Amino acid sequence: MNDNKGRTPLDWLVLAIAVGMSVYHIQIAYTGGYEPLYQRALSYLFGMTLIFIVYRKPAGGWWRAVVTAAICLLAVTSIAYPILYTDYFLDRLYYVDPLEPMDLFLGTAVLILTWEAARRTINLALPFISFMFIVYSYFGPYFPGYLAHKGAPYMHIVDHQYFTYDGLWTAPLSVFSVYIFLFILFGAFLDRMGAADFYVKLSVSIAGRLRGGPAKAAVFASAMTGTIMGSANANVVTTGSFTIPMMKRTGFKPETAAAIETAASTGGQIMPPVMGASAFLIVEFTGISYWEIVKVSVLPAILYFFSVYATVHLEARKGGLVGMPRELIPPLGPIMKDGWFYLLPPLVILGILMTGRTVPLAGLAGILSVVFLAGLKGALVLLEKARREGTSLTEVAGEIGRGLWNIVLALEKGAIQSLPICAAVGAVGIIMGALFQTGLGLKFSSLVTNMANDSLFLGILLVGVASFVLGMGLPTSAAYIVLSVMAVPALLELGEPFKLSLLGAHLIVFWYSLDSCFTPPVCVPAYTAAGIADANPAKAAWASFRTAKGMYIVPLMFAFTPILLIRQPWLSLETFAAGLLGFQALAAAMVGFMYFPFSAPMRGFLFLAAGLLFWPGYLNHLAGAIMLGAVFILQRRRLAEEGEPAPAPVAGGAASA
Repeated sequence: MNDNKGRTPLDWLVLAIAVGMSVYHIQIAYTGGYEPLYQRALSYLFGMTLIFIVYRKPAGGWWRAVVTAAICLLAVTSIAYPILYTDYFLDRLYYVDPLEPMDLFLGTAVLILTWEAARRTINLALPFISFMFIVYSYFGPYFPGYLAHKGAPYMHIVDHQYFTYDGLWTAPLSVFSVYIFLFILFGAFLDRMGAADFYVKLSVSIAGRLRGGPAKAAVFASAMTGTIMGSANANVVTTGSFTIPMMKRTGFKPETAAAIETAASTGGQIMPPVMGASAFLIVEFTGISYWEIVKVSVLPAILYFFSVYATVHLEARKGGLVGMPRELIPPLGPIMKDGWFYLLPPLVILGILMTGRTVPLAGLAGILSVVFLAGLKGALVLLEKARREGTSLTEVAGEIGRGLWNIVLALEKGAIQSLPICAAVGAVGIIMGALFQTGLGLKFSSLVTNMANDSLFLGILLVGVASFVLGMGLPTSAAYIVLSVMAVPALLELGEPFKLSLLGAHLIVFWYSLDSCFTPPVCVPAYTAAGIADANPAKAAWASFRTAKGMYIVPLMFAFTPILLIRQPWLSLETFAAGLLGFQALAAAMVGFMYFPFSAPMRGFLFLAAGLLFWPGYLNHLAGAIMLGAVFILQRRRLAEEGEPAPAPVAGGAASA
């Protein structure tokens, strides 16, 4: 959308609604919020209205404009109903007080509009799954065996979904209105200020000279960009448009370049301080402070990015790839001189969280710090210009006006970027309502417990399989919400002598839910990266799945190692160090190369070394480290005797990442 010129009246309407939505959520953070139903419904009203205006087909004549207006009017009417008549909603006895015809009509309209909003902004899979849960609620007696339940009349379904806190207006929408929107807005302000471009240039400056430099720069850039965005797809678009073409130019196949960018960008959702939307859902579901979640997430996030980096390094060495030409690498000094202040806003958020203040206040402080730094930067530029050339009062007023307009555009951008998540939490709220109404969550938990036979390891594998299946159709936050309701109670019951903490169980489900970013057939970040790379989408998605192997191993470490015990730093750091060596061994085994190709027995030897390094216990770690060290010494000795081997063809080397 144009910044100013060329805006249509409809564009100006979008701007007004989007700015109003952003200001409303800033007010929530500043004041502490309103009555829950009123607050969530108004937040949803802003989002749904924008969705049906922004995500419309631009062409179609007057009749399409009439349809869009009618849908918006119906959305406003049905969602404004609980806002205007909050007392009526709260005073009703659901299942007891009968629904009026208008109640039934508006409740049905909200369900249909929620599914349509999810279809427009995300994909067809999420609204279809949400709709099937309503079907399950109604046709409960006709399902086989363990899945059967007594069923719910349609009146009760609408009552439960529309008039209670256990349906559409449940926890996901609350988290969106209090936490998620604010941090999306924070990312939009930083992006508008130019932080993402700085992070990419900084990463290229640091890693560009290394072997396979653009791929390593993608890992660094995605990690840093993830600290402000928390969205894999936004991360891919922001960093991938720069790093993917560079990777291709240095010898990586298109599918490989897309896979590396997808795997790295997925990690942005686990990188503190601004993690993905699911991290705020963990706060809501567990009652654990966000600062505690941030603290325990640092070491696992570093492990994950190292796992991607190790694979990239060995694939680049196997393919005989080199770094970028020196003339294409921007010097570090000028980059830091011009943009060091971009590193400050995330630190402001961390500082506020460390003092024990609320997450919304930290997000608000982060946004204000961006505005302050942008204003300070503009003032310094203006002063320097005045010193050299002189400036008039008109020029000063013009710069102030441009600064204020940038704030307005950032408010608009944040609101528009939040729309897919707004649609997702609405559809998932319907799923959660059906889970509560039918008792399916408890049944699934009991089923996992029985199938696992009190084995925590087997239970985690079952949850991993379930997340893999859900990830084929649901985005990360939706997959996490569904799995957390159904699987966390089961995980907490399993395991002797290992017993999961509440946070550990939720982090396992959270990490496994991230595979929706690269699990075909619906994996928007992988497909986005494939589009930038001009690669086969399915091949890129499966290559991403392989590159992001750490996403499946680190959750096992949550269960069986002391990686989360930050109050016992030596245990945690020893596990972390062993994990770094373990991912190095695993990368070498999977790539089949260190300095020279490995035979099949040697790869099996390295897989065993990796397993020992990941499993708890000093002796296991020592044995794994010795095994990895022995392989390294043998490879280095051969390198000293024979020199560098001839590079493998790109199609069989770097292409296989």
